[in-house]
Amino acid sequence: MKKVFFALTAMFASSAWAQQNVDITAEQFNSGAANAELTTLGRQAAASGKRLVVTAPQHWHAQIAARIRAGGQAEIVLKDGFYETLLVRVEDKAAEPAKPEPIAAAAKPAAVAAPAPAPAPAPRPAPVAEPAAAIEPPPAAVVEVPAAEPAPVPAPEVVAPPPPPPVQAAVPAVVEEAPAAAAEAPAVVDPKAPVMLVAAEPGDTDPVRESMEKRYNEGKRISERVQPGSLREGDVIYTAAGAAVIVRRENNRMIRMWLDGPLNLNQTGLSVEGGNKYLVVNRNLTR
Repeated sequence: MKKVFFALTAMFASSAWAQQNVDITAEQFNSGAANAELTTLGRQAAASGKRLVVTAPQHWHAQIAARIRAGGQAEIVLKDGFYETLLVRVEDKAAEPAKPEPIAAAAKPAAVAAPAPAPAPAPRPAPVAEPAAAIEPPPAAVVEVPAAEPAPVPAPEVVAPPPPPPVQAAVPAVVEEAPAAAAEAPAVVDPKAPVMLVAAEPGDTDPVRESMEKRYNEGKRISERVQPGSLREGDVIYTAAGAAVIVRRENNRMIRMWLDGPLNLNQTGLSVEGGNKYLVVNRNLTR
């Protein structure tokens, strides 16, 4: 009876763990209070064959992966989040699609050769006459000559058309997920040529302002501005048509500002993180 009770308890516990979502605040993550919980999730996911989908700010991703993998080599999917929180979701791994069986190459049909004319039949041997009575003379041997058969007319040679070329399966393109926003930088032939962004704060009724405040500041108004020369290392730049939002971290607070002035997006001080996302890696930027 006790064995049955423990088995049912383990079954319900594993089922509940497989469906759980774990929320971790910025205070818990930065203080290290969530380290043991992340390590436990990594150990349980590695043992059960699940995967962990983590949504958090991008600058946390490396620390989160290290803490989860301290418990085991679990599969981790990291997604970029705009809020100072960490969400871990336990999912089943997607089933791998069955590999298609290789299609045997169609054999090239051989040309149909014309049938060879049939050889003329050999003459039948003359029958041997049996000896008759002593009184009657033996009859003369009769040789049957078969009628000559006409030679068959050769059929015209039939040449099969060549098989169509094999159709190559289309290779699916890999598309990286990025925040949907219009990229400012145009295509450039010279990789070192400057890509200038002339940014300014959009007007109050400008749809670009409404879209960017909703996407990068939870729909709240952004009122501060920053010049390109005042950008700091670690600032994140999100660009749009004639505008850019700067996201800066100060202690445990995130600040959003409008970029005011021209900035060359194609310089070594900036790292391209996505279609319209740039990271300041060197504060000595050139305009």
